[in-house]
Amino acid sequence: MKQFTLLLFFFSGALMLGAQTNEVQFKFNHKVNGDELKVNETLFTIWNGKTMQIDRAEFYLAEISLIGVGGGKTTLNDQYILADASEPEVVWNIGNVNLDEIEGVEVHIGVDQAKNHLDPSTYQLGHPLGFQDPSMHWGWSAGYRFMAIEGYVDNNNDGVPESLFQYHNLGDNLYFTTAIDGDVTADNGVLTVNLDVDYAKLFEGMTMIGNLIHHGSNSQNQKMLTNASTEDFLTISALSAQDDVARNSLSLTGTPNPARGQISLAQDLDPAIQAVDLKVMNVMGQMVAFRQNVPAQGQIQLDLQGWQAGTYFYGLFQHGRLIARSSFVVQ
Repeated sequence: MKQFTLLLFFFSGALMLGAQTNEVQFKFNHKVNGDELKVNETLFTIWNGKTMQIDRAEFYLAEISLIGVGGGKTTLNDQYILADASEPEVVWNIGNVNLDEIEGVEVHIGVDQAKNHLDPSTYQLGHPLGFQDPSMHWGWSAGYRFMAIEGYVDNNNDGVPESLFQYHNLGDNLYFTTAIDGDVTADNGVLTVNLDVDYAKLFEGMTMIGNLIHHGSNSQNQKMLTNASTEDFLTISALSAQDDVARNSLSLTGTPNPARGQISLAQDLDPAIQAVDLKVMNVMGQMVAFRQNVPAQGQIQLDLQGWQAGTYFYGLFQHGRLIARSSFVVQ
């Protein structure tokens, strides 16, 4: 089972109450052009109209960072994920984090140089850097296959993919990073990062004719890894309607703002919403205030005595789902 745990810490509570933790999970929704990908089955087209089928799709993620509200970054060192489209049900548990809400993640596609040339036999069975079947390790000198994409492309235009392609992308020079924006909020003690993976994006600008077997770090391998980091290959799934959040956020006001000593947070949400939870985070993404079952229409008074000067972000949540957000400044 490809599930591993790392430890982080999360401070939360009503006006600096005791510490609690939220478990962080990563899930992958494997897709092509926005539709579900089923390996050995799904047919899809790429940018130039060619029909394709993917039979193998695996890739590593390393040096995962969580971006807190306001831009603070928490890097999860020495943690690795091996995403596999043939195992869409796998959930990667990566422990507990001191962030109640994040605005995105930053990941590296591949394996960092410090671990890329080590012996996979030193890892226990099931570890993403251990032995895999099929293999994801090219050898101690070359290192791991950062990404292995195989399948067929229709080059005789009969609608049936017949030309084999293999892209085994490896080499320290292909270790690219990508930033992925998107709001994620903990629900019932779990911070779940749902990543949509669109494999059609990997082939942007690639003609897929001629030699289609590329094992290494040549220009075609580099092109695919560049696409993976720049073409929205990875995006955070929208678990709530962003338009609704933006509209609801217009009804939030804080008075005075900037504030000193006390602030009144007013909200005028849809009357159908009877009560919400309030969470206030500092710029590091740590929750500094929490109120349950506050009115969706009315005001909330917050005592700011002892708060550090700076910007604070707050959100209103219904059943754990973000429905409105805003910010205020403490002087």
